[in-house]
Amino acid sequence: MVDVAGTSAVPVRLDMWADIACPWCFIGQTRLDAAIAAERAEGREVQVRHRPYQLNPGLPPEGVATVDYYPRIFGSTEQMQQAFARTEAVAREAGLAIDHARMTKAANTRYAHGVVLSYDGDPRQRRVLMAMYSAYFEQGRDITDHDVVLCAAAAASGESVDEVRARVDAFDLARLDASFDLGRTLGVSAVPTFVADAGTEVEPEVGLSPAAVAVQGAQSEDVLRQVLAEARTRAGA
Repeated sequence: MVDVAGTSAVPVRLDMWADIACPWCFIGQTRLDAAIAAERAEGREVQVRHRPYQLNPGLPPEGVATVDYYPRIFGSTEQMQQAFARTEAVAREAGLAIDHARMTKAANTRYAHGVVLSYDGDPRQRRVLMAMYSAYFEQGRDITDHDVVLCAAAAASGESVDEVRARVDAFDLARLDASFDLGRTLGVSAVPTFVADAGTEVEPEVGLSPAAVAVQGAQSEDVLRQVLAEARTRAGA
């Protein structure tokens, strides 16, 4: 990787592909926030964009009971509990209070993603996204329930529930499907996935330049800063 201190201040566009029902995306977003704060403190510009991804698009809109779904995914109830415990321990290190015991459902996140994407280009989007993560993983709320999602977005954005509902009703869901399709086109197969790009020759079909660099997983703050540095270096090569 490139030495962060030796890179220029070229602005970097960073797309983070994530699913609201992915605890590692919640952790990864928190680590990314720390990396961006450090970058900006040193005068480097990073423009972040949330990119929606669904790990389980085939779930019914109302979701599936946790006790019926996750033991099958992990192989057994015991293996599920072990995986949840490991995730919660890492989350605590990041300052998050993920509590799988409070989660009653494996959630279909399509509607929640649509609400978050309706704030695309709005600086409040990150707050709305984090409110969705917190509602699901820390508060054990049902994010397949439209009223729950709208209330969480309203509290995070400062808008009324009626204002958020009007925003979502006016949102073109074709944009959400286009975002899901773009992820498949780019070969995103796991989340979180971070794609950093400082190149100027952007291919309009995918919104990226040949200088883009990607990394998967809830990487550490240091690794994420190195990815940003590498993106700047590639753009200047």
